[in-house]
Amino acid sequence: MSRLAPRGKPGLILATDLDGTLLGGSEDDRRRLTDTMEAEPSFQVIFLTGRNLETVRPYLDDPLVPTPAYIVSDVGATVVSGKDLKPIQPLQNELDRAWPGCTAVERVLRPFPFLERQDVPQERRCSYHIADERSITRELLLAVESIGCSALFSAGRYLDVLAEGVSKGTTLLKLIDLEKLDPASILVAGDSLNDLSMFETGLKGVVVGNGEAGLKQAVSEMSSVFVARRTGAGGLLQALCLTSPDAARALIAPQDTFEEPCRLT
Repeated sequence: MSRLAPRGKPGLILATDLDGTLLGGSEDDRRRLTDTMEAEPSFQVIFLTGRNLETVRPYLDDPLVPTPAYIVSDVGATVVSGKDLKPIQPLQNELDRAWPGCTAVERVLRPFPFLERQDVPQERRCSYHIADERSITRELLLAVESIGCSALFSAGRYLDVLAEGVSKGTTLLKLIDLEKLDPASILVAGDSLNDLSMFETGLKGVVVGNGEAGLKQAVSEMSSVFVARRTGAGGLLQALCLTSPDAARALIAPQDTFEEPCRLT
C-alpha cells in the first residue's frame, strides 16, 4: 500500500481521475503504475472522480490500484482521507453548505423531461443522462443558476448539476491549500470534460491518449498540459517517466513518450 510522504519531504503527487485514466489501459500498465507509485515512499496519489465514495470503496482493495492519500469524489463535492475515509474538514463542511439539495434541483429541472436521472449513488450533486448536448439550452442553464448551481456536460451523455464553483479542480486547489501540499509536486491526469477544471488550475497535467476529443481541444493551448500517446495507466506511466526519480523510471518502458515535446519538469 502507498504511504503518505513525510512532511517537508518532496515527492510526486499524482492527482488522477479514475475511470478511463487510473483504471484504464492494460492490466500490465496498471500493475507497472502501481509498482512505480509504491516503490517510492515520497509518492502520493489523490483520486479525483465523478464516482460516489461508495462506488470507490471496492478499488481500495484492488492490487492494481495504488492506495490514495485523499479521495475527491462526486465531481468535487466530497473530500475524504484515503486512510480512514473521514471527511477533510473544514473543507467538507464548506461543500455541504454550498449545496441547495436535490429537491431544489429536481424542482427547477421539472420543465426538462428529457433529462434522465442516473441510477448511481450521488451526494451534493444531481447527475443525469442526456441524449443531445443541444438540449442544454439557455433556459436550462438559467434554471440551474437560479438555485446557485452550475451544469457540467461530459462524455457526450452526462450532465452533472453541482453547487456553483464546485468542481474537481476547485476542490483540489482548496485541498492543496488546507493540507499544505506543494503545487509544484502535483501532476493532474484525466480523460473527460469533467476533468477540465483540473487542468484549468495551472498545475502540470496529462490527458491520457483515450481522452475525449473535446478535452484535448480544450487543453491544446495550455502549456502545462500534454496529451499522452498511450491510454489509461499507460499514459500515466509516460508522465511519470518525465517526473519520477531514476529508481522509479527504471520500471517504465522506453516507448513511453508524449505526442508533444515535454516541458513538465
